[in-house]
Amino acid sequence: KTLTGIMRVHGKPKEKAAPLLPEHLMRIVDHLSVQPTLIAYRDSALLQLGFLGAFRRSELVSLQVEDLDWQAEGIEIQIKKSKTDQLNAGQYCVIPNGNAQLCAVRALKIWLEKSEVNSGAIFRRIHRGNHVSELGMTAESINTILKNYAKMVGIENAAQFSSHSMRRGLATTASRDGVSLPAIMRQGRWKQVGTVMEY
Repeated sequence: KTLTGIMRVHGKPKEKAAPLLPEHLMRIVDHLSVQPTLIAYRDSALLQLGFLGAFRRSELVSLQVEDLDWQAEGIEIQIKKSKTDQLNAGQYCVIPNGNAQLCAVRALKIWLEKSEVNSGAIFRRIHRGNHVSELGMTAESINTILKNYAKMVGIENAAQFSSHSMRRGLATTASRDGVSLPAIMRQGRWKQVGTVMEY
């Protein structure tokens, strides 16, 4: 009761990450496309996949090559463990082929080919000398990566970005483009309507 009273007096609304919009993502991808480095290939695939799949950062860093099912129209990805799947029953996310500007499928193929990663963790740490580690990236590093690139390309509210910006950006963009609520919930694997409406 005491804590509830304190929150009523001193509480404040929780801060929301700024949404990463397609126009922001395209600026970052364009910036990375002129850098033929392993880090650029990895980060382009990471951010495009994170946005188009509305992935949580924990889901992204847990993805394994074995979770990918390549198809003519895109990729079907099995998410073995997720925040809203406590029983680990598994969920699926479909990423369609994109266009000339944004295509997570193409970016992921390039990263896997250039890095020669053919099993285990998809997104890995890269050490000095372009050495790809056997270890996957940490979830916390995704916040830093997105925020740094947003600053590099001059996005005004870059300081308000976090890994959640990709998830929020997908929901915001889809709603803006007239996509139905059930379709948005299916792509982002949201179970509660209220959660999506907060975006």
